[in-house]
Amino acid sequence: MTEHTPNVTEPQLEPLALVTGASSRIGFELAKQFAEHGFDVVVNAEDEGLQKAAMLVRAEGADVIAVRADLRAPAGIEQLWTRVTALDRPLQAAALNAGVGVGDAFVETDWARDLEIMQLDVVSTTALLKLVLVEMTARNEGRVLVTSSIAATMPGSCMAVYNASKSFVQSLTEAALNKVLPDSVKALGNRVMARPRD
Repeated sequence: MTEHTPNVTEPQLEPLALVTGASSRIGFELAKQFAEHGFDVVVNAEDEGLQKAAMLVRAEGADVIAVRADLRAPAGIEQLWTRVTALDRPLQAAALNAGVGVGDAFVETDWARDLEIMQLDVVSTTALLKLVLVEMTARNEGRVLVTSSIAATMPGSCMAVYNASKSFVQSLTEAALNKVLPDSVKALGNRVMARPRD
């Protein structure tokens, strides 16, 4: 007589999404959309508003992991990605939204502030896009949204560094979409109207 072993299945995890710049505005709304559509969400920002945003996204029924990290620094990028990979779950979607801008004539802006804009808007977006796409292409599955701006399409006399950074991000995302990715992994550079963020 053989002993019958009941069929026990592991609980099904929801798909996982990552959203940067998630404490307010576009990033917060993206995080809520993911939660409303059945995703668990890793939310990132560097400001104290992240905890409140995470609580509100969690109210949509999602498991929300808040990672407060400053993506202007390489250590912040590493901190965020280490937390994502430590979950040991496939990343099904990523919305790379973190970015800032400052409005003033180029010769009047502070160089340290210009550098922070480039570190956040260009360097962190490039680093995270690379990390995300390597992970997704290894599985041949995933979706990426990179928040761009109408500013990517024109020089900005009062937002020169911001507009240039968005042009870079738009070009990078289109190149990744057109030349690198298999059909099962999609990257979209989404142009949205944006005003300077202090």
